[in-house]
Amino acid sequence: MEYITGMPREQLFLFNQSLDDLIDKKHIVRFIDAYVNSLDMEQLDFIIPKLKTGTPPYSPQLKLKIYIYGYFEKIRTSRRLEKECHRNKELIWLTKELAPDFKTIADFRKDNSKAFKNVFKNFLKFCHKLELISFKTVAIDGTKMRGQNSLNEVYKKENIENIEKEIQEQIDNYIKELDEMDQMEKTRVGVINQDKMKEITTRLTKQIKRKDKIENIKTIFSKDPKLETYFSTDKDCKLQSDKGKVRAGYNPQTAVEDKNKLIVVADVTNKQNDKKQFSPMINQVMNTKKELKVEGHTNGIGDSGYFSEKAILDNLSQDDLNVIISSSAEENKTNKDDNKKLRSLNFYQQKDFKYHRKNDIYICPEKKELKKIGRDAKPDKNGRDVNVYKCDLKICNICLQKAKCTKGVNGRKLTVSANKEKMEKYIEDLKTKENKMLIKKRKEIVEHPFGTIKRSFGYTYFLLKGLEKVKAEFSFICFTYNLKRVLNIVPMDKLITILND
Repeated sequence: MEYITGMPREQLFLFNQSLDDLIDKKHIVRFIDAYVNSLDMEQLDFIIPKLKTGTPPYSPQLKLKIYIYGYFEKIRTSRRLEKECHRNKELIWLTKELAPDFKTIADFRKDNSKAFKNVFKNFLKFCHKLELISFKTVAIDGTKMRGQNSLNEVYKKENIENIEKEIQEQIDNYIKELDEMDQMEKTRVGVINQDKMKEITTRLTKQIKRKDKIENIKTIFSKDPKLETYFSTDKDCKLQSDKGKVRAGYNPQTAVEDKNKLIVVADVTNKQNDKKQFSPMINQVMNTKKELKVEGHTNGIGDSGYFSEKAILDNLSQDDLNVIISSSAEENKTNKDDNKKLRSLNFYQQKDFKYHRKNDIYICPEKKELKKIGRDAKPDKNGRDVNVYKCDLKICNICLQKAKCTKGVNGRKLTVSANKEKMEKYIEDLKTKENKMLIKKRKEIVEHPFGTIKRSFGYTYFLLKGLEKVKAEFSFICFTYNLKRVLNIVPMDKLITILND
């Protein structure tokens, strides 16, 4: 039986194709090449190398093309990109057979954080030119992505003394073993295993370095009394809880436009929840809208994780913005009393007290009045301005049910939002048919990009360290996502034609 055979490896032959013939006319690298060539690298804040005598440097355009292709094809590390420049015909075409070494590639990304963020913004302008974004409805959401910091390199102040003690014990044991071996060699009692001695010496050196590291961390803790946890690899990381797992990482945020599911704002925080992230994100959305000179009304949607009285009230006054943040979590949770230790199944909770608007008082389950005594000088932990209502101490002390209400010596008091009526009206407005539809639609708008980034691209962690560099990398990841979306929507030839206009 005969099979298809290949060309003998020793046979001489000549290429009868140009480099350009190797790449399809509608291949992604042709657009990457045309797009990067259209950019003003200096205006985007890329570092432009100064020309010196000797070998000229690689152009920033070349290195940016390598990164765009790499992120698009799920290749992010500088060593792999260097390897692909030598063997990947698509990259060979894109770079015209140039292959920078991995350090040159890595330094370009490390040194151009601001410019990488600007690439994302610049591509948004191109999307606006293509009429792919309208800003009529924008949904905001966050996810969790790991940083370059394993849990083994996370140190807590309460454990640092025990860690140092364990390391010292290991050092003492290794020194003892080496001393015993030295003694055996002197007395010639037995044969010394040189390999074992070398292994113990290596381990001892490693533990001594660890001890020095722990001593430095102890110094850091002593200089900052408020610091409870230290992340030694990436100091900007924080512990993030995601689907039952706790990892050192970040909380990336996106604002996604409804028209074509394009990301219009990309940012990263190291905060563990989204409670205070809505205002910063929606402000960036409105600023981007202004920069692109887009007019019209915008619906800004967030899920219940963003529900915050401060975020809602801060943004309600904008004429061209309709803030829609789901209140389901607020409505379902029982109003937690300030003193959590006193709560139990039989304990009177805030929801058990009835408000009388006319007299501005609360009536407790035992028909006693709680009168307003004023407003707290400082906002509460959620940033709310709160009014304080208190029961008369004499009445409270003789109440037969006081044990079910409070153990405080000053009697029962309630802290109630000073904007209670506004918030009640806001929550009621969320129940309109239009707003219910937008809340329901939020999920399909905003979760599409994260699905592509995490599942299709496989980007569940960051390569760079430090919040600012992580922000730059995430912006570039979101640029890559937007590029993929645009290529799925608009034909390649039309894109290149518009670039050349």
